[in-house]
Amino acid sequence: MRPGPAAPSTPSGPERVATAIARHFAGHRIQWSRAILAAALVYVLFGAPPEFLRGWPGEALRLAGYILMVAGCLWRVWCLTFIGGTKDGVLTTTGPYSIVRNPLYVGSFLGVIGFGLAVRLPLLPVALFVMFAALYPAVVANEEKRLEELFGDPYRRYRDATPRWFPRWALYTEPDSIPVSPRKVRQGILDAMWYLWAYAFVQLLDLLHLHGIVPVLF
Repeated sequence: MRPGPAAPSTPSGPERVATAIARHFAGHRIQWSRAILAAALVYVLFGAPPEFLRGWPGEALRLAGYILMVAGCLWRVWCLTFIGGTKDGVLTTTGPYSIVRNPLYVGSFLGVIGFGLAVRLPLLPVALFVMFAALYPAVVANEEKRLEELFGDPYRRYRDATPRWFPRWALYTEPDSIPVSPRKVRQGILDAMWYLWAYAFVQLLDLLHLHGIVPVLF
């Protein structure tokens, strides 16, 4: 007698908790990202760069961070031009989606790390990196499972051929034209600008620190 198909394994308690957290964060990632950025601003509010970052090393770090923030913003807008006008039930595999499966998250990562570098507080980019590494892989795994259920074999072929995190530029393809939703692109621009607005606020804080209006506590 042939054995029947194996019964699906029941997720353990920690797995269920991790899945629930991933789903919650996936559904509220913009709100959580803003809350984390706001917490980072509180840290920046009463902090100051260490002595060794007060000269040209600090300015070089600030410039590198600003470049990453701008790159992250532009990258996210580029992604949204490809998915902003996509109809429901259509799998996007061109433009930035042809070189990496999660380009919006790549743009977010660039912006977050860029902000951490630009404010010249060494612990901040480390903390933001740890936060990103801890939260987003579970979110992405949950989303990829949903996409596999929705699109089946076409998505599995796309998943197997396209990197999850590190773009492979040799795979790049793009159509001659794409549909675009101005509302979604405008919304995406406003979301992406959060990093730059936060950085402008940090510049104001630097002036307040310089004139003794806001104290430096650490």
